[in-house]
Amino acid sequence: MKNLLDAIGSFFVYTSPEPFDGYARFLRGLSSKKLRELAGTPSHYSKTILINMIVDEMKDNAKVQNEIA
Repeated sequence: MKNLLDAIGSFFVYTSPEPFDGYARFLRGLSSKKLRELAGTPSHYSKTILINMIVDEMKDNAKVQNEIA
């Protein structure tokens, strides 16, 4: 009985998104031109690759700031 209640209750449990997931979702709505500017590249890449470049750079900067602090 407990397993059944746990299974039903698991649908109502909030799980937090991973860090930077919300920002990556926001970036999806921007134009490719704006994403290229934010990524700092003049090359043509798909939106997914540009978003990954931006988020990876942000993660690296956050890691460096945490090491300094």
